Amino acid sequence: MEFNQLEQLVAVAEYQTVSRAAEKLHISQPALTRSIQRLEEDLHVFLFDRTKNRITLNENGKQMVRMASELLERKEEMVTFLRRFDEKNRIIRVVSCAPAPCWGVVSLLNKQFPGIRIESGLEPDENFSLERLLDGEADIVITSHTLSKSGLVCRPLIKERLFLSLPPAHPLALLDSVSFADLNGQSVLLLTKIGIWSELTQKMLPDSHLLYQEDVTIFNELTKMSALPNFRTDITLKREPQESNRKAIPFVDDEAELTFYIVTKKEDWNRFAFLVEEIRDLDWSATRDIPG
Repeated sequence: MEFNQLEQLVAVAEYQTVSRAAEKLHISQPALTRSIQRLEEDLHVFLFDRTKNRITLNENGKQMVRMASELLERKEEMVTFLRRFDEKNRIIRVVSCAPAPCWGVVSLLNKQFPGIRIESGLEPDENFSLERLLDGEADIVITSHTLSKSGLVCRPLIKERLFLSLPPAHPLALLDSVSFADLNGQSVLLLTKIGIWSELTQKMLPDSHLLYQEDVTIFNELTKMSALPNFRTDITLKREPQESNRKAIPFVDDEAELTFYIVTKKEDWNRFAFLVEEIRDLDWSATRDIPG
């Protein structure tokens, strides 16, 4: 007995006739008829009542269709499980709501698992990220909110504070710290791929003209050539030093500091728990080769 025979039997039950099932399965009617007959021979029971021009499922056949459907579902579950199990030994997928914690986690994973490919991506929608984790499409999710959910482990990872970067001639450069209220209404240059920071700056600077730039090289050139303020964080300042013609001033608002959390499935936590400890001593300059 083979899985394709079970699939054919279920198709006959679904489409009511052998000819219609054969058409949907893209095989000839005689071939499907022979396959069904071989299945009955293997089982040593008749699955159909036969008349001159028609066959219909008998009670044996109805029970067999039910069990065959369950087996086919289990087959798909088995294939999906094995593929994901195999991927766990070859790929680790990280989804983060912000770039910096993702850089740190990817850097540490590369060091800890040199033979495994690390894939990462930004996803500001944290609910969608958690769905991917639960569905097995991600192994680690980084959020800006703690959560308590059955089957998941959530732990604090790192904090990150926003800074304002501007030339010394800018009026705000005279301050030791700034607030979003000080900046609101001014034009600000910022990168597009900054995850949840983009949502936060839009919320806190409703009257500002936010000039998004996707290309990092062009962004850096504009930073050097213009007097426009832009954003840095304490982590990006450790990753890449501030330009000599710029001053970095911290925001004092509570909203300007985010705590990021690492979330994994409970059965995977022991594998990734080291990240919480080791990210504290991470050399952020070593993450420069990580995209994003």
